[in-house]
Amino acid sequence: MSNYVMSDVHGQYKTYMKMIKKIGLKAEDTLYILGDVIDRGSDGIKIISDIMKRPNVVMILGNHEMLMLDALKNFDEIASKDRHDTDDIDLWLDPCNGGESTYEEFQKLTSTKRKAIIEFLENAWIIKKIKVNNKTYHLSHAYTCNKKIKEGFCYKDLTHDEIWDIVWMNIYDRAFIRENKDKLYPNKKNIYISGHTFTQRLDCIDDLGRGLIYHNPDYYGYHVYNIDCGMALKNKSSQLACMRLEDGEQFYIPLEAGTKKTK
Repeated sequence: MSNYVMSDVHGQYKTYMKMIKKIGLKAEDTLYILGDVIDRGSDGIKIISDIMKRPNVVMILGNHEMLMLDALKNFDEIASKDRHDTDDIDLWLDPCNGGESTYEEFQKLTSTKRKAIIEFLENAWIIKKIKVNNKTYHLSHAYTCNKKIKEGFCYKDLTHDEIWDIVWMNIYDRAFIRENKDKLYPNKKNIYISGHTFTQRLDCIDDLGRGLIYHNPDYYGYHVYNIDCGMALKNKSSQLACMRLEDGEQFYIPLEAGTKKTK
């Protein structure tokens, strides 16, 4: 039985399925996906649908899933164009966030399927803590919260502002570090794994310029990993990364050259 972590797939279903095959995911294994499976690429809904079918894949929400949930409240009003508070959907569909392809695919679904996806996301984790080989791992998309964390927190357990911090904060931002370096995380004994900030920004690349998993056992006194290797970039540096927690082995699938860009 093995435990794997993956993050920031960004709608690239073929790459995601190649990784599932590469790690040889078995029924007794568990794969934790740390958010942002949607947007940028065109197949985010397809990836969510696949995750929903797999009892051994655990979804942890990212900022793009949060954008989607904010935008799709009262979906029937949006579809009928009677909704007046359009700020959330405008933000999601803005080219800087790349939600248009996900929204287009969502609209094609039956009402039953749409409701099932929203319900699935609203019951997903925001933070998950697990123990592997006597080590405690804190899994989230980007950051943490000030509450005492036992097993973790789901979307419905937290306020909108609390979720925002967890899925949007950039722990590598200089201003953030200046304000928080003395107490970056609540527990120095935990190992913190996140995505959100692609590792190319941290100069963590291979000889071909492709993103690699960032690992720092002493990041201002905390043990951190970043496993977002730039799928959102959709260029030659983009890779999907996955790591096995039992032994730290890393797996990579480069994004196929010439991948079609979407809106």
